[in-house]
Amino acid sequence: MRFIYNGKLPFLHLKTFLREQGISGTTYKKLKTNKAILVNDKNITGNILLADGDRVSLTLPVETNTLALEHEPIDVLYESSYLLAVEKPAGLLVHPTTEFFCSSLANRVAAYYERTGQQAGIHPVSRLDKNTSGVVLFAKNAFAHYVLSRQRMVKEYLALVWGCPAPLTGRIEAPIARKPGSIIERKVDFTYGVPAVTEYVVLKNYGEFSLVKFSLLTGRTHQIRVHSAYIGHPLIGDNLYGIPGPEGLHFLHSWHIGLQEPETCLQRDIYCPLPKMFLERIRTYEEGAK
Repeated sequence: MRFIYNGKLPFLHLKTFLREQGISGTTYKKLKTNKAILVNDKNITGNILLADGDRVSLTLPVETNTLALEHEPIDVLYESSYLLAVEKPAGLLVHPTTEFFCSSLANRVAAYYERTGQQAGIHPVSRLDKNTSGVVLFAKNAFAHYVLSRQRMVKEYLALVWGCPAPLTGRIEAPIARKPGSIIERKVDFTYGVPAVTEYVVLKNYGEFSLVKFSLLTGRTHQIRVHSAYIGHPLIGDNLYGIPGPEGLHFLHSWHIGLQEPETCLQRDIYCPLPKMFLERIRTYEEGAK
């Protein structure tokens, strides 16, 4: 990885310059300890001042992981030397927990790295609820994770909701807080909640339900689920915020993520097609309406 300092200031500390390039303080310390930073092809040990035109080279440490391997197929949507985007099916955790330590998307990614001979870390950048499907991003090293986590990404979801929201295009601004007595459930709370903003567009109405595109402007836990229920149109299958009942699959899908590539700074748009259960629900309605 190479950078050239073409700064407006006559001099700039190396650490400050690298932070502007997306190198976290922790990664900087590791690079310096491992003598993995070169300035004008010379190894440095201190936080020197850079002058205009100085060349900075980094050798990022090789990362590995210790997750249990789950040899299940994964659908890769996009991959580069710094980033992996895969499709998560509904019903699967993104990463292991103390209760389920070897059955998650991260465990499947670990097995994928082994199959493809990659030494890479597993750093989830985007997370989805267990019963939400769609695009999940994994950074392959700490640098990429730091850069991606600081970005304001485009995040668009498709959902099937009961009824038809009115107006057909809208913006939901309703703060969200944890529901008292629950570690999972959230609610709209204009007194104690944190700001939450969701935009939506009704793509098509199918009588008793509608296909809606949601765009997240903030990233609160269960934000779309809470907001869609708040406007009176909960997700189909969402038994926590809609019709009460046992946990089941709800119709929410991470359809599109737009980001800036860590290595090239180019814009990248990643899409994930609607899963089978969405298509079958729509097909069943259309066949019944004939």
